[in-house]
Amino acid sequence: MKHTGFAIAHLGMLLWALLIAASFSAAAQVSQAIDPVLLTGLRLLFCALVFLPLLLFKGDATMTRNGLLGHAVLGLLLAVYFGSLFEALRYTSAVNTGTMFTLVPLLTLFFEAVLMPDSSLKQRVVPMLMAAAGAVLLVLKGTGPGELPSLYAVSVYGAGCLAMALYSPLSQRLKAGSLKGRGPVGMTFWNMLFGALFLLAFCGFSGGWRSASLLTLNDFGWLIYLALFATLATFWLLHRAIGVITPSSVISYIYLSTLFITLFHWLWLRQSPLPLEIIGAVLVGIGMLALLMSSRRAMPATVRG
Repeated sequence: MKHTGFAIAHLGMLLWALLIAASFSAAAQVSQAIDPVLLTGLRLLFCALVFLPLLLFKGDATMTRNGLLGHAVLGLLLAVYFGSLFEALRYTSAVNTGTMFTLVPLLTLFFEAVLMPDSSLKQRVVPMLMAAAGAVLLVLKGTGPGELPSLYAVSVYGAGCLAMALYSPLSQRLKAGSLKGRGPVGMTFWNMLFGALFLLAFCGFSGGWRSASLLTLNDFGWLIYLALFATLATFWLLHRAIGVITPSSVISYIYLSTLFITLFHWLWLRQSPLPLEIIGAVLVGIGMLALLMSSRRAMPATVRG
C-alpha cells in the first residue's frame, strides 16, 4: 500500500467525522412532523440520483445477478439500521442510542475477524475499547439515573447496530468476490439505491409517505444539504477508505465525531468542560491515535478510486 493512499484515506475519514458531527445540527432544522424514515429514504434516493451521471461516466453501471444481490444485501443493512434507529427513538432518548452506537466499532471488529481473519486484529482491541470508553463518557454527560432504555428499544436498535457493524466488513468481503472491481462510486450508488427502495417501501406500508405533504421549501433545502454532505459525501469517503484502512478502524472514526461535537460545545457555545468530558476526550484521542498506528502496521490492499 502506498503511504500517500494511507494518508489520503485517513484525511478523508477525518473529514467524514466532521461531516457526521455537523449533520446532527442540520437534521434538527428539518420539521419533526415529517416521518424520519421517509426523510432518510428520500436522502438516500437523492444521493443515488446525483451519483448516477458519474456512475455512467465511470462505466460502473453494468451489473451481474450476484452483484445485484450483493448490493441488495448491503442496502438492506442500511435500511435496517436507519429503520431501527427511528423506531428506537420513539421509546428512548438520543443519548441512549448514542451510547449503544459506541458498540458498533467493536462489533465491526468481531465481524471483521469472522469474514476477514487477520493477525493484527488483536492489536486494535485495546485502543478501540479505550476510544469507546471515552465516547461513552462524552455521550453520557448530563443523563439521569432514570433514563435507562426499554428492553424493546435495546432489542430493536441492537439489531440495527449489528446491521451497521456488518456493513463495512461485508462490503470488503463482497468486493473480493461478486463485487470485485467495484469502485467507491459504484458501491455508494447501488447500496444507497437499494437502501432507499427498502425504506420507501416500508413507508408505503406504514403510511409514513403521507407526511411528505408537510415538506416546506426550508425542509427541502436542509434535505438537499443532508443528502449531499451528511449522506453522499460520507458514504463515498467511507467506501474510499474501506480496503485502505481496516473496516473496524474506519468505523471507529465515529468516536471522533463525538469528540468534535463536544469541542463545538466547548469552543463555540462556550460551555465549561466537565471533568468526565475531559477524561473522555483524552481517552478518545489516545485510542484513535493507537488505532491509526495499528491500521498503518496492518497495511491492507488499496482500493480503486
